[in-house]
Amino acid sequence: MIPLRRYMYAAAAGAVLLATACARAIFLHAYMPAALFAFGALILTEAALREHRRSKRRRLEADWARRRALGEMPPPLAPCCLLATHSHGEAHSENCTSDHSLTAFLDHIEQQHRESQLTAKPAQDHKHEPAARQANPTTKDHT
Repeated sequence: MIPLRRYMYAAAAGAVLLATACARAIFLHAYMPAALFAFGALILTEAALREHRRSKRRRLEADWARRRALGEMPPPLAPCCLLATHSHGEAHSENCTSDHSLTAFLDHIEQQHRESQLTAKPAQDHKHEPAARQANPTTKDHT
């Protein structure tokens, strides 16, 4: 059992126990402890649901990666990554399933950098060459 599912089951079991304690406290007319038990049950229920969503997302990502490794072109998951959801589409994580992945972004930036280096290099060589000759007029030109 993977840890996320273990946490999910533990939180769900705790929520059930707290809900049972809440019902017992209401039966005994102990309303303050019942309110605290109910609050705890809500917190643990939310934790169990959050872990269930994470577990489901990891399974979907693993299936997507497996299909991609086999040579298929599966469509991106919706949402493509959890970081995109929380950043309103402005940022993407390294395991993004769309073409906005971090590795694709970095490859694109590196390609732009290489292209700018290639286009700027000839211009720099011609621009600095006369200044270097003027600074040292004793240098012979071997061209």
